[in-house]
Parts: sequence; C-alpha cells; structure tokens
Amino acid sequence: MKRFFELKWLLVITILSGWALESSGQATLKGVVMDSVKNDALLGAEIYVKDKDGALVTGGTSDFMEGAFNLSVDAGSYNVEFKYMGFESKIVAVVLKDGETKELTVNMAEEVNMLKTVTKTATRFETSVGKTPISIDVVKPTLVDNTNATKVSEVVDKVPGVTVVDGQANIRGGSGYSYGAGSRVLLLVDDLPFLVGDAGFPNWRDIPVENIGQIEVVKGAASAMYGSSALNGIINVRTAYATGKPFTKFSLFQTSFMTPKRAETAWWKYDSLQTHDYGDGPETRNCPDKTCDTIARPKFLSGRSGYRKPIEIGVQFAHRRKIGKLDLTVGGNYFYFDSYRAGEYERKYRLTANTRYRFNEKMNIGINVNFNYGNTSSFFLWANETYSEFESSLGIPFRVSSPGVAYGTAVDTAIYIPRAGSVTETKSTRFNIDPFWTLYDKFENRHRIQTRFYYVDNQNGNNQTNTSQLFYGEYQYQRKFKIKSDKIGDMKVVAGAIGQYTFSNSELYGNAQYHVSNFGAYAQIEQGFFKEEASDNCKLNVTVGARYEYNTVISPDSIIQDPVRRNANGAPSSEGTVPKVVNTNPKAREGKPVFRVGLNYEAAEYTFIRASWGQGYRFPTIAERFIATQIGSGIGALSIQANPDLKSETGWSAEIGIKQGFKISDWKGFADVSAFWTEYQNMMEFTFGGGELVEPSLTGLANNEYLFFQSINTGNTRIIGAEASIMGTGRILGAKTNVMTGYTFIHPQFKDWENNDTIQALSSSDKNILKYRSVHTAKFDVETFFLKEDALSIGLSFIYNSPMQAVDGAFEDLFYGDTNFKGENNVQDAFGIKHYRDNINKSQAFNLGARVSYKYSFKNSEGNKIASLKLSLVGKNLLNQEYTVRPALMAAPASLTVRADVEF
Repeated sequence: MKRFFELKWLLVITILSGWALESSGQATLKGVVMDSVKNDALLGAEIYVKDKDGALVTGGTSDFMEGAFNLSVDAGSYNVEFKYMGFESKIVAVVLKDGETKELTVNMAEEVNMLKTVTKTATRFETSVGKTPISIDVVKPTLVDNTNATKVSEVVDKVPGVTVVDGQANIRGGSGYSYGAGSRVLLLVDDLPFLVGDAGFPNWRDIPVENIGQIEVVKGAASAMYGSSALNGIINVRTAYATGKPFTKFSLFQTSFMTPKRAETAWWKYDSLQTHDYGDGPETRNCPDKTCDTIARPKFLSGRSGYRKPIEIGVQFAHRRKIGKLDLTVGGNYFYFDSYRAGEYERKYRLTANTRYRFNEKMNIGINVNFNYGNTSSFFLWANETYSEFESSLGIPFRVSSPGVAYGTAVDTAIYIPRAGSVTETKSTRFNIDPFWTLYDKFENRHRIQTRFYYVDNQNGNNQTNTSQLFYGEYQYQRKFKIKSDKIGDMKVVAGAIGQYTFSNSELYGNAQYHVSNFGAYAQIEQGFFKEEASDNCKLNVTVGARYEYNTVISPDSIIQDPVRRNANGAPSSEGTVPKVVNTNPKAREGKPVFRVGLNYEAAEYTFIRASWGQGYRFPTIAERFIATQIGSGIGALSIQANPDLKSETGWSAEIGIKQGFKISDWKGFADVSAFWTEYQNMMEFTFGGGELVEPSLTGLANNEYLFFQSINTGNTRIIGAEASIMGTGRILGAKTNVMTGYTFIHPQFKDWENNDTIQALSSSDKNILKYRSVHTAKFDVETFFLKEDALSIGLSFIYNSPMQAVDGAFEDLFYGDTNFKGENNVQDAFGIKHYRDNINKSQAFNLGARVSYKYSFKNSEGNKIASLKLSLVGKNLLNQEYTVRPALMAAPASLTVRADVEF
C-alpha cells in the first residue's frame, strides 16, 4: 500500500511539472555574430530581444571568445536587434516554439556613417566619434597606402589642425619647433607611449605603416588620462590584428624627385661641388684663391653608394592570420632614400610581429615586437650664405667667407647644400618589446596589464652618440556598472596606475648617467543621462577625470653646460678643454595633479554638441635640460647648451564644438565646427639666440660666441582659435567618394610680451606672435572610385600653410665680428635666412598632390576574389613650390611615385 501511494504522488508531480513547462513555453535562441566582410567574430555585440510592440523582453552580449550568444526566452514572436559599435544595426524576426532551440548566424556590415566610427583614445572606452567630449579625427589605413605615406607623420599632416615641422607634431598651434627634444603631442602605438625616453621625441619611421588599423588624433590637453607629453593632444596609431580570413600583402614603390623650380639649385646637376670650410681660425678665411676649398662629388653628397639623382625606394610586406586561438600579425619594411638635400640619406630595415593568444572568452595574453636598424644622416642647416658685391667682382656670385658654400651659383642657390659639419651620420638600433595581459573576471571587471621595453642606440658622428632604455608598465581597470533606471544610463569607470623608468648614458649629455622615473595614477568616470526608451543610448554623457604625476630625475653633481673648448682665459680654443659647472638640482623631484571634464549632448539625430576643459602638465626631458653639443665645424660652429634649471610647464585647454551629420544621396558625412582656447604657464621652447642670457642690446650680435641653442622657459602664452572640417564617405552618383577637409585659424601670443624684453629680443618679429606657427592652415583630400568593384580611383589633395611670421631672431640677425676675406667687418645675415625669407618664401606652402590607381582582382571559378594587383601613380608638390619647412631646411621639390601592391 505504501509503495502504491509513492507511485501515485510521483505521477502527480510529473504531470504538474509537464504542465508547468508547457505553460511557460521556454525556448532557446543561440548563435554567433560575425563581420560580414572579414568573416571575423564580433566580440561583445549587444543583443536586444523585443516583442512585436517594441518592448524590451531580454538581452545580452556575444562572448569575448567566439562572438557566440545563448539566450532563454518564452515561446513567441520577437524582433531581435543586434548592435556593435562601428557596424550597422541589424534586426532579425524570429518565431520560437515551445522547447525549440533556434540557431542564428548574424552577419553585420560596417557602418558607413563616419559619426559612428569607433575610437578608444578619447575616453579609454569604445566610443563613436560623434559622442566623444573632445575633438578627435580618425584616419583609415587606405589613406596611408593610397598616398604612399612612408611614415605616419606624412599622414597625420593631412588631418585638419595638425602640422608636422621637421618631425615635431603640432596640434592647433600648441607647439612650434623643438629641434628634436621634447613634445607636447603624445605619440602612442597601441595605447603605449612611443616617444624616445631621453629626448621625448618620436621616431616616425619606426612605426609599421604596412600594418596600421587606424590612426586616432585627439586635439586638446589629455594629460589627465595619458600623463606628461599629452599637453597638446594625442596621436594614437593602432596596428591591425588578424581576422578570420588570412591576409597577405606585398608593396613595392619608387619615388623620383624632379628638378626644383630654380634649376640652378639642383646640386646633383653638377659634376662636382667646391665648398669652403674656414676651419678653427680666422686665418683660413682669407683665401680668395680658393686654397682652402674642398671638392665633394654629388654621389658622395647623396650618401654612401648612393645615386647621383635623389631617389626613394621601398619594399614592405604584411601578413595576418588566426591559427586556432592564436592571432598572428607580421610585417617587414626596407626603405632606401638618397635625399634632395645633399649629404642626407636613409637605409632602414624594420621587422614587426604582433601576437595574441586567447585562452577563453575571459582571458588573453600577447606580445608585440618591433625591431628597427639602419644607417642615416640628417641635414640640419643649409650653406645658403649672404651675397656681397665684393664677391661678385671676383666672379664668385655667392659669398664664400662661411662654411659649406658652393661656387659658381647665384644668390639663394645653396639651399639644398649643408653647412660644413651640420650633417650627422647615424647607425641606429631601436626595438621595443610589448607584453600584455587582459582578463575579464566573473563580475565583468576588465583588468589589463600592458608593458613596453624600448631600447634606443644611436651611434652618431660629431660626438653625438646617445643611448637610452625605457621601461613602461601600466595596470588598467574598467567596469561598466549597470544602473536600473529609465533615465540614467550605465556608469563607465576606468582607473589605473603607471610606472616609467628611463636610463641614459650619452655623449650628447656630457657622457654622464641619468635616471628618470615617472609614476602616475588616474581615474575617469563617464555617466549617461536622459536614456532613450528600450535602448542604452543616452542623450547626455558627462566625463570627469583626474590624474596625479610624480617625476624624479637623478643627474650628476657637475655637468657640461657649454660644449665649446676654452683655454685658461675662457676664450674658445681647439687646444682648450670643455669646462663643467655645478648642477644646482642633481635630484629633481616634482609632482602635480591634473583634471579634466567634458560633456557631449545629442541635441537631435546626428547632431552632437560637445564641451571640454582639461589641464596639461609636462616635465622637461633629459635632452631639454642636459644636452650639450655643437653643430658645424671650426669657429663657425654653433653650440647647444644645457639648462639644468629648466622648469616644467603646465597649461589647460578648453573647447566647445558641434558635429552635424548629414546625408547626400548615398553619401554620409559630418560637418564639425569648434572654438578653442589654450594657455600655457612657463612654456618650454628651444631657442637660438643666447637662451635666457640674451639681452636686448645683443640683437644683431657682432660675435656668435654668445649665440647658442638652449631650451628655456619663455613665460606664459595663449592660443585662441577656431576650426571647421567636413569628413564623409559613401556614393555620389554611384561613385564611392571619401572626403577629408578642414580649415584652422590660430591667434598664438605671449601673455607678457610687452613687459618681457628677452622674448622680444629672441624673436624675428616685432609683433606679438609665437614662433614657428602658421596662423592659417587648410587641408583637403578627396578620392573617388570608379568602374566595377571600385577598381579605378582618382585622388586630389592640397595642404596650405600661411607664412611663419616669427622664427628665432638670431637666424636672421646673426653676423660675424671678424673680417671676411674682403676685409669687411660684421657681415650680417650669416645664414642667408633673412634674405631668403624676405625675398623668396617665409615657409608659406601650397602643396598640391594627385594620385591615380587601378586594381585588378583575380577570381576563382566560383567568382570569389582570391588575389588582387593594384598599380598606383602618386604625385606630390605638383606645382613644384619652393619653400622651407623651418629656417634653413628645404621641403621636397615635385616628386612622382610608382607603386605596386599585391594582396591575397
């Protein structure tokens, strides 16, 4: 009987359970979210299951390993919306029966609306360009290839508001020219600093242009998130990772440089060049019979084993693939360059490898390696000296009383020839190794550790060898806190700590050892308000961040400040010694907090209003404080002096802007208008003219002994300006067209110009304007694709920079106190810079470029593309304009590049 009752109750429970299961009608929806083009899983895609009335039923995300999802839902009819940043949303209608398991493969296409381009640099979270609180532009890798950019600086120079002056990046007038030391723009490669540890300067050639994912340019102070050197903005180069479809590409190109507009300046047209070097004493100046001349062949001047004519040759490859759980990217590059500037050349090799191993959906590790080796020479100062009537009467129509001057030429014709001793040859070995580790814990916290070891060994001539080792480590925490509210969005938090150590022992810094440490901690909160119904999108997003930085520099008790050899009486002498001075601050320590706040409001569909304010802070580099060397040879040599008392600079920038999206036919773009205000306190700038020792009475100095290069604090400055740009992509009349154009105006001034005689004496202008800035810049680049599969492309570009109204005054005013061979005293404008700027060009540039390419695709029997060949022709400076990028350094004449790309 007992057994009977047990069986009866078991039967009742089974029936009730079956009835309950049938009543709930549970079903399962699972599948994977994929990139429709690259066949790559989309990790972390957002999934919203809505009923037929649009009400949200449930939701989730695809996992971070295979892009898979698995959701349980009641039986019924639903619209399932899939969202992934940078991709077009996709809605799939499904009908689920009781107990059914339905599998989906959801293929999503990239969003062609540039407002939805994804960036992480501005906020450290993935954010669309339209919703960032600060100005940011994104450059895609197609522009790098199609313009045959051999280094990243050539690409970012096309971005509105960005200029690169002899390797020095400048965003909206925030920097001038630093002579290779220090930078207010932080260069990142894959979110890690890529500035040399001792000089704080970028090596643009070391960045793998063959493997770029995209380049993100942040305009404005970003020190609160990225620390020192982000005072003026950020350039973040993201390298490409492997996708589901293997990718291989080989590229080969050759660039030929045309004869300059003034053919007589083309030194390579002559069989030989006679140059003059007056050595270490005035006695060698008086040689009108040319007994102290030397003869240099153009072949030598263009580099060892070089061509007679300037030429550029390059070959590079890239390969990306997934091997199980391993993502692998490798690349290589060889670059050969004989410059249009005599004596300048490059022979560079680069190998790179990026790896990432995904253990599971929660954890991955990897290591990236970049190795660079090469022989180069750099051209610092031309030999374009001032013309005199006496020399003309001798049949020498160009002044020869100074180093490195060519005979038989006319005024302002030695512009591509170096001043004696101003070319530095370098054998360089540079590499970085970047291990990283990423983990998502069970609470969906994201932990990331990223490190970099950056080794630099530049074996330079002219006693200018420098070596440094940089160690960088960062821990970063991210979390999106879910907030259950109809009006308030989720709160995003990012926080972290960094440590950086640099060791340097270099001839440039007096053969002494320097130890530099930097520690920092940062935190940022992003909160959304006015959340849209059945969506995570918020109309208003507010960002608040803070950072604390602490710097330590350990340097010798005594240093070389002036590199000039002097005798017992203190006079310059080749038989003398280089004196040392007491270092007043051998153990410098300093810490500062910086803050930022920003907001972005979506006023209407595709209308975004933003405002931001951020502080900046930059601690001087080893090079800025301790460099002591010479440029040139003999008594005409120019010295660069140390300034151990150099102070750090601080500042802030504010911006208000509006970004408006629009659509013309199938072409989508946005217009952006902004106004900005930037101020610096104790601005650091390298100057030529006596540094902080200059006095107004020394203007037009009669002896170059008291004129030298030195980094100094020039006081407080202000830069006010405005910028307008238009960017877009899509099809116009059926032809795909990409556009990037913009105009920037700046008003850069010293705040205390009227009361500071020193900065007035150091400037070539009698007006209050910061040096090495162009008040007006305009950029334009358009490319249109024609024929089937966009096989034919035609592009046009121009860059306009208005004249540099102010440079270092000594460049124009310097004259020598000793007599020349005519017996004349105080021959002014020793470098010929003033004459050139007054009569030919003040660095005003209108650089017109054009390009055309044709791509042929090879297909299999099923019609699928298996390989392609693209042939390109790229012209730069097609108007053959003659201009300087900075005083005494010429830009390239017109050039023509032939390029071939094979992809499979």
